[in-house]
Amino acid sequence: MNNYTFQFKRTGKLIGRTFQQNATTIRNTALVLAAIPIFFLLLGTLTSGEGASLGVRGEILTILVGVFFVISPFFFYKLYNHPKKGLPEVMLPASVLEKFVAMQVTCIIVLPLMAILFFGGVDALLTALFPRHQSGYAIAYFFNDKVTEEAFLIMFLTLQAVFFCNLLFVRGKVFKTIASFVVVNMLLSIVLVSSIMFLESLGFFDEISDDVHINLNEYDLFGFFGEENPLVVSGFLLKLFMTVVLPIIFMIGSYRLMKTKRY
Repeated sequence: MNNYTFQFKRTGKLIGRTFQQNATTIRNTALVLAAIPIFFLLLGTLTSGEGASLGVRGEILTILVGVFFVISPFFFYKLYNHPKKGLPEVMLPASVLEKFVAMQVTCIIVLPLMAILFFGGVDALLTALFPRHQSGYAIAYFFNDKVTEEAFLIMFLTLQAVFFCNLLFVRGKVFKTIASFVVVNMLLSIVLVSSIMFLESLGFFDEISDDVHINLNEYDLFGFFGEENPLVVSGFLLKLFMTVVLPIIFMIGSYRLMKTKRY
């Protein structure tokens, strides 16, 4: 029996179609990424006799991967819900689930991987060819010092929020998405500060030592079970909501927007 809801073959074709449609942009982006390490090596050699330090190159790669990870929905699918230009996507012989999975895979993997391969690859090649002018590998710096579970969860949450906004807004997507982020962060800050002030007025923190040390990273994701410190429990509940519940809400919302969109 054919599965008309989800097939890996059709999903793969959708990903391939995205590559074909954006071939020129992808090629130009790859060339720019490959040129950046060369530029920094030439600039450093001409000005100081040596290329940029490993820390600088590693931080640049980290920024590129993070930015590409977040902006990927705009990069590939900015016109998906356009009243006219988005019609070809809707008419594709594939289910909404297949389109959703293909879009998620493309956004999560393709652009960040491009930054790693082209910037990190050329940087490694330059280090191998010119060890007197440049030392260390930016790609190793990135994976050893920057890739953490907490960083990935934060970036994944941001990606899903941008993915949702890209489907929610039809015009002025970038501006409206940034404005939404600013407003939501302001509201959350107000709620958080107000909550802390309210709890303090009730004497909630009176029995908690001033020098108490709380590091949520010392526990696993569900490590608050059995914990008596209310701050630890509250912190873990907030972390659980931000890293698990909220991304799922955004993903469900994005899928719902795709499924109910009418042109």
